[in-house]
Amino acid sequence: MENRPKPPVDVKRKLRQHARFGCCRCGIPIYQYHHIIPYSREQHFRVEDMMLLCPLCHDMASKGALSEAQQREIQANHFNSRRGLTGGMLHVNQEYCAVLAGGVLLAGEGPLLIANEEPLLSLSPGNDGHLRLSATLYDRLGNLIALIDDNERVSGDAAIWDLEAEHRKLVVRSAANQVAMHLSAKGEPAHLRAKFWHSGSLIDLRGVGIRVDGVNAGQEISQGLAFAGMMLKVNTLDQVVEIDSQLKSGFLISEYDPDVRLRKAIAAWQKLKPKST
Repeated sequence: MENRPKPPVDVKRKLRQHARFGCCRCGIPIYQYHHIIPYSREQHFRVEDMMLLCPLCHDMASKGALSEAQQREIQANHFNSRRGLTGGMLHVNQEYCAVLAGGVLLAGEGPLLIANEEPLLSLSPGNDGHLRLSATLYDRLGNLIALIDDNERVSGDAAIWDLEAEHRKLVVRSAANQVAMHLSAKGEPAHLRAKFWHSGSLIDLRGVGIRVDGVNAGQEISQGLAFAGMMLKVNTLDQVVEIDSQLKSGFLISEYDPDVRLRKAIAAWQKLKPKST
């Protein structure tokens, strides 16, 4: 892809809102900003001549598999509108961000998983109710598979991606199945099942418990706990997972009942969350 400046912020916002936060062709909520009139032909950032496409559909359009007429039709009658998805596939009916990962409830915004000082996963609710995802995905050899920033694919080879999406569900993995993430926002809280590679080690957030290379990392991080304003920090060398605060402080909630635990975690996060000015 030729070197060029990023689209202006207001242009990106209008394109996201028009497409309802998903690919105009298939609705997948990981996207890029595509020029229907190629930027190489005319250097522009006109909203009417651009649209949101996922990495796979973007690759198709860029290689000529979709004619300009087909692209115009897709832009005018985009997927989320046809399906009646007003907030897109990762729309959340809540004013907070919480996710259940490895049996542990994490409530808060910003980084949720850090490995060897590098953030691998962040979640936050958008102003329009869509769930924003940032992730750094490697394979077991340390090759970067994908870098996603607030649902925008920043880098990574689209040809090796395997993306699946349904209403309020997203699956991201490499073709070799060396990286996998399943995020469901169908219920409350959102559920995350994932395998992250970092520095040759596998961080497993599936089921109950958090494991590093098959070893249960941290007995204190167990089912029935919730952390508000906290994040998981993984040391793959020592196979240890620690809890650290996203802000200056955080809350630990121990509650057996999952509904009560969620309500307490949300209330705790609201106390910690910086007030908007």
